[in-house]
Amino acid sequence: MFNRFVQLVESHEKIILLRHQNPDLDAFGSQFGLYHTLQARYPQKTILAVGDSNSLNYFQPLDSASDQDYREALVVILDTVSRQMLEGARYEQAETLVLIDHHRNEPDIRFDLYIKNADASSTAEMLATAFLEAGWTIPLLAAEALYMGIVADTGRFLYKSISPATFRTAAALLELGIDIQHLYDRMYAESLLMKKLKSAFFSSIEMTPKNVAYRKNDEAFLKLHDVDSHTVSRGLVNQMAGIQEVPIWANFTYDLATGRILCELRSRAIPILDVAKKFGGGGHLQACGCTVDTWKETDLVLMELDQKTEER
Repeated sequence: MFNRFVQLVESHEKIILLRHQNPDLDAFGSQFGLYHTLQARYPQKTILAVGDSNSLNYFQPLDSASDQDYREALVVILDTVSRQMLEGARYEQAETLVLIDHHRNEPDIRFDLYIKNADASSTAEMLATAFLEAGWTIPLLAAEALYMGIVADTGRFLYKSISPATFRTAAALLELGIDIQHLYDRMYAESLLMKKLKSAFFSSIEMTPKNVAYRKNDEAFLKLHDVDSHTVSRGLVNQMAGIQEVPIWANFTYDLATGRILCELRSRAIPILDVAKKFGGGGHLQACGCTVDTWKETDLVLMELDQKTEER
């Protein structure tokens, strides 16, 4: 599969790198890891990293691309194969479209090549492993981005998705000169405002009859704390993790951009991916999400999650 990807890269002079909207660090890490690695290997090619940004972009500004750029380009979509997760649909104009992802969804968009490894901890791990096995040079900026993607998607190597291969790949990236303390400071140092926000969030967590913990973050909550939807949605969901009595937790957040409701679903051991899929989303077996239109639908999501606790 990677050899075929290399052939496509070498046959195109323009390459556009995309990933899902509201990007997490695996999305950013895989995008910029691939960006800097391709730039180093193919300096004569035009390589564009495109998409929205947020507070997790520790890397660089995003590029812009015209419709003509898309029509001429090899477009690579990273860390998702779901149309719902993508910003716009200009990727459909691509001359050639490649998907690279580690989630368990089946694509609902057309593609020319699909590289999937659901056993990988992250898309960043997939790319780093492929580069290492191919003997490619990984520049330091790329190594940092890929390492951060792996660390973030494994919860600092805590989640079940890790394997011995994950540690081997991470170790190989560290050997390229990464300053691990500097990266962790960038990733985990928080402002006083964020600490206060987490306190306000945790103090108002609710529970279903089956001990599914949840929080509904409405527009008023976001405006009161002057915070964006993404920071609350993905950034705070795991404030409910690690509670002995809670097997599943969910974070529902009003999306200021669309008026819809972002649903982040997590579980310590119970597979819940099918719940996310039922509502049009996807992800991992125990870490997934979807987007719904009304708060009433979030109650339906909670009912499904309650039922999951009964199936144990």
